Parts: sequence; C-alpha cells; structure tokens
Amino acid sequence: HAAARRSLEWSGSAVPMTPPDRQSVFLISGGARGITAQCVIHMARHYRCTFILLGRSELPPTEPEWARDCTDPANLKQRIAADLTAHGEKATPARIQQLFNTLTAGREIRQTLDSIQAAGGRAYYLSADVTELARLRAKLSELTIQTGPITGILHGAGTLADKLIEAKTAQDFDRVYAAKVEGLHNLLACV
Repeated sequence: HAAARRSLEWSGSAVPMTPPDRQSVFLISGGARGITAQCVIHMARHYRCTFILLGRSELPPTEPEWARDCTDPANLKQRIAADLTAHGEKATPARIQQLFNTLTAGREIRQTLDSIQAAGGRAYYLSADVTELARLRAKLSELTIQTGPITGILHGAGTLADKLIEAKTAQDFDRVYAAKVEGLHNLLACV
C-alpha cells in the first residue's frame, strides 16, 4: 500500500538502556491473553514492576452467578442458552458462541491479572483498540496518573486474517497492518 506507507525515524540522542526495576511501567498491547500474557507473567517474576495490559475485549467486573465454577465448555454453553431463554432472548448457536467467547476471554484476562499479581507485579487492564489513538491516549492518560509514566512498550496486539495469500483481500491486509504498524505508531505517540 504505497498510498498509506509510513516509516518511523529516531529523532533524538541515544538514551542509555537501564534494566527494568520495581518502578518500571510497561505498556503491553495484546498482553492479557495468549503468548504475550505468558511473556508478561515471566517479566513480572523477574522485575516485579507495573504492567498496563491493553486488549479489545471488554472485561465485565464479575461473572454471572450461573457461570461461576463451571469450566466444562458444553455445560457452560447450556447455561448460556438457559440464561438467554430466561431473559426472552433467542438462544441461537451464534449468540451462544459469542457469549461463550466473551466469558472465556474474561476468564483468561482475570487469570493473567491474578498471575501477574501472584508473581509480584502490579497489573491493570484497559479495554482499548490500539488503532484508535484518541481513545487510547485518553484512557492511558487517566491511568498513568496512578501508575506513573510508561517506561517500556511490548507490542503484541494483532488481528488474524488467516488465508492463503492469493485469497487475501486488501481489507484483510489493512486490518492486519493497522493493528501492527498503526498500533505501534499510536503506542509510541502515547508515550
């Protein structure tokens, strides 16, 4: 995409790297789930610092009562269907799967936050899209009052568009590019 081409350029003097310590504050995109979360937990064990985890998933404050202590996927989906029906909503397979995905994502995020705390770090989660600079900047400015300035970035956010290359569309490319390249640009703009 030549029309949307961007590059980053260093415009300052070299700053000596200092190792992370308890005062370090890392901004981690895509860090609440998956492999990036495992990296953050490992970092928490070694540096015991603060982590601001960014993800697009919303994190409800609590799970519904009917979902607690239910880990079997089939049983959980049955409970979701029952709750939808009880509230007069049609329990379609797509809606059940959507709620199941939201619930399991929330569990993964909470587990990551708990693991970071157990490892000696401090963790905060922000639901934010790295491609939306104004919202990202606003949310981070509120939180950094509490955490202190961001001293490091780990950019793990991404969007999947898994297909054979000849089946990819320009929109597939744009979505993946935006999360990785524009996302990094926006993270840097926030710090």
